[in-house]
Amino acid sequence: MKPKKIIFSLILILLVTIGITFGIVHQNQVKANRIAQERQKTEDKNLKTATAAITAAYQTRTDQEIKKAETALSKLSKHQKTDQTKLTTKLTQLKGFLKQLSDVNDSLAKATQSKSDQDIKATQALINQETDDYLKTDQATAQNKLNALIAQIAKEKAEADAKSKSEAQAQQVVSEASQQRDYTTQVSDYQTYVEAPQGAYQTSDGANSTLAPQQSYQATAQNSNNNGNASGITDSPGGTDGYQPWGGWQSSNGNASGITDSPGGWDTPNNAGLGPWIP
Repeated sequence: MKPKKIIFSLILILLVTIGITFGIVHQNQVKANRIAQERQKTEDKNLKTATAAITAAYQTRTDQEIKKAETALSKLSKHQKTDQTKLTTKLTQLKGFLKQLSDVNDSLAKATQSKSDQDIKATQALINQETDDYLKTDQATAQNKLNALIAQIAKEKAEADAKSKSEAQAQQVVSEASQQRDYTTQVSDYQTYVEAPQGAYQTSDGANSTLAPQQSYQATAQNSNNNGNASGITDSPGGTDGYQPWGGWQSSNGNASGITDSPGGWDTPNNAGLGPWIP
């Protein structure tokens, strides 16, 4: 073989080899690019899904949406660590917000039940901690509920105080009325005593006289001992020891019935005109 032909053959073989090698490299590059594009497409899709899941979790605040967001975050590749960390932080923050809302609601329910100052102050402290813009509406709602509770407690207290005061006043009125009734009864009893018809008794001359009904007189049994006369009065001036007229003697305490100035009684000087006293 001539040297020129040998050189030409070698060059041809070299060119073919280079061409084949270039084709293989190009093909691999194309394949790698295609794989990279597909991976990027998948990663973009997963990132979009995870972002949407986080947004849905923030909007709905349901456990179901939170779990979907967690699943979507787990599908992000190692090439998406930055995005994954960012979204994970956001989801964790949402869980913290929801914990705040739950604590406020629980505290508000407890305060509503107990109506104690301590529980109300604890609820107010939790509401004050809702400083993020995401919780702005929730904070206003909770504050309105707490304010309404405080107003209700104040109203109930005012009503209770008014009722207690009213009952005390009513009790005072009843007490005063009872005292007035007792006083009226005493006055009535006294008037009945003074104004009641007087009982009659007969004097020695046959005339009828009267005694107050509350006063009673019983004839003293005749006693002929040495200690007194028939009237039971020892050594009565002008008296006798029997049922004889007293010699004009008048008791310093009144008439024979013991009542001073009784109508028709033995209280005039010397019992003038009344005749003998008959028990």
